[in-house]
Amino acid sequence: MSLAHSRKILVKHPLRHAFEELVLADNAYRRMAKIGPGDFSDYERAWREFLRHIERFWTKTRVAVKHSTGWGNIESEISHLRKTDPVLLYLRHARNADEHSIQELASDWDAKLKVDRVGAELHISWQPWDRPLLPVRNRGVTYNPPRSHLGKSIEHLLGNRKAEPRVIAELALAFYVGVFNRVSSEVVGAKRDA
Repeated sequence: MSLAHSRKILVKHPLRHAFEELVLADNAYRRMAKIGPGDFSDYERAWREFLRHIERFWTKTRVAVKHSTGWGNIESEISHLRKTDPVLLYLRHARNADEHSIQELASDWDAKLKVDRVGAELHISWQPWDRPLLPVRNRGVTYNPPRSHLGKSIEHLLGNRKAEPRVIAELALAFYVGVFNRVSSEVVGAKRDA
């Protein structure tokens, strides 16, 4: 079930605005997943939209529960991860770079087409399709594309025949859905039980 199908459940939920951003990030991710080696501009637009909505999710979560019992510990833990985890750190700064600069955030496939004549035959070769992330620069600091997440290597998920922004978006969605569920049960749920 997609996140969009859960919207009706959260009409009166304190985190409904944050959840809406999570749904919009999921929608952008799903658009990225549908775009193959074709239209890079649509892909990049979906990636930039994902960055905006995933960061807004965090902002709106913080605002919705900032004075709630139990929030301080969770906020401290997640804020620490957002400053130290390569995926979360990269996403923050990629979003900032998108909002405050004109730099490229992802690169389209470069086939590096090569044609060789071997006798009477032509041999054509090219690089496997991919869509790599680019380093982003924010406030004078360069942030390289992440290669680990939550203490584990993600190298096996990246590389040729991969759309790296989509891989990172999928990891981020899983992380922030977990954050939403945790805040809902430990902070909002505790608030309603009190």
